[in-house]
Amino acid sequence: MLKPTHADILNKPYSQMKDLKLYCPDDLEKIKADHKSAWQIFKEFNLKVYQNLPMHFAKPHIENWCNGWEIRRHFFAYYKYDSYLGNAPIIAIILNRQRLIICLTWYSYKAKVFNSSLQKFNAWTDKINLENCSEFYVWHSSVDYYGEFQSVREFDCDKIHLKDGEFYRLGRFIHKDELDKFNDDELINWTRQTIERLSKVYEYCH
Repeated sequence: MLKPTHADILNKPYSQMKDLKLYCPDDLEKIKADHKSAWQIFKEFNLKVYQNLPMHFAKPHIENWCNGWEIRRHFFAYYKYDSYLGNAPIIAIILNRQRLIICLTWYSYKAKVFNSSLQKFNAWTDKINLENCSEFYVWHSSVDYYGEFQSVREFDCDKIHLKDGEFYRLGRFIHKDELDKFNDDELINWTRQTIERLSKVYEYCH
């Protein structure tokens, strides 16, 4: 299943095909093959997680490994309830060069084609009992997935002052070097449990 080597494969000299063809022509086919092979494992992992989730979850959307002009620098999938397929809040799974992340987030990239509002999404910070998720992390929408995440223990919902377009994410992560400590069933179970716990907060966002 997912191991440090799959995160390391994402560490490419370039991501755009034109740059890879120009600067790494001899390595291009191996880079593509390795990346696609790692993505297949990421895809299989998500489908196994999905098989263990409650029935009200829709089949996950798993972003392809390549969009034709770029070999992506991360693997990305997201989960929604069947009843919320038209809304922008998602529970995302991201594997990047640094860590495996599971988080509740606002799908900014596609938000305009969905029905829900960012104001409704941000309601989770008013409704959540942070004591029930003390091992989770929170990070502002301006912090990328390689940034520093703030422990829930240090987060004060009463001091939130969001500007237009801003939001907070809630999630957990495993550093890529720690993935070797999990066997397949353990990692699937950890991910499933995290998604189910986040789903309670996800319900506040609609």
